[in-house]
Amino acid sequence: MELSELKDRICDKFNGTQEDLVNLLDLFEQDKAFFPFNEYELLLTSMIERKGLSYQDYLEIRQEYLSQNPLLWLFEISAPRAFGEKYGQTLLQSLSKNLKTPTKKLDPEYSGQYDLWLDGIRIEVKASRVVDKDSDEPLYKKALSSNTKKRFLMNFQQLKPQCCDVFVWIAVYRNDTTIWIMNRDEVINHPDMSIGQHRGNKGNEGQLHITQDNIKSLDKYIFDKNSSIEKVIKAAAKRMKSPQI
Repeated sequence: MELSELKDRICDKFNGTQEDLVNLLDLFEQDKAFFPFNEYELLLTSMIERKGLSYQDYLEIRQEYLSQNPLLWLFEISAPRAFGEKYGQTLLQSLSKNLKTPTKKLDPEYSGQYDLWLDGIRIEVKASRVVDKDSDEPLYKKALSSNTKKRFLMNFQQLKPQCCDVFVWIAVYRNDTTIWIMNRDEVINHPDMSIGQHRGNKGNEGQLHITQDNIKSLDKYIFDKNSSIEKVIKAAAKRMKSPQI
């Protein structure tokens, strides 16, 4: 349930007059609210005050929204690195105890270049939140669900194929995740891979924007959550044709 759908759900529950509803929606549209006193809080409390919405109705809407948006809290993490480390790596390590945090004991050459280690395979984890491409709202307002019909955008950036063997990308929707697993050759050779993300990086760092126009190009790399993530990572590494760098 996205925010536009939440608004419709609230209106469907309102049992006051049409005139009252129009007035409240006008108030909703004009309100210049910010956290924690947002426009939805104003709309709901105003409806309750006018006896057009019961407290029980409010609780039902609240529970429905929370249950359908279990990952919305991730869109409130402002720092991209904190988001990736707190959620992405933790999620993957919960799928296999053999996905280890790298150390010099495991890899004498390790100096922070990648995120996880599996039997000699160096793994870079990237997570991106899926948002409304046409919105300038804060992240938590433009967060999209996995069944959205809107134009969307996610960006996997600071990609350094020379530093890893396998990439694990996580697309985070407000209600679900999609995981793609591919080796560095498959990332480098993707037609939308852009090398030279930041000035001065000498072409060693890239990024890849995923939208509704090219998301199907990653279908063959989707991780089936009923599969063994270790086996899929090892299969991706096996497909790699370039020697380990």
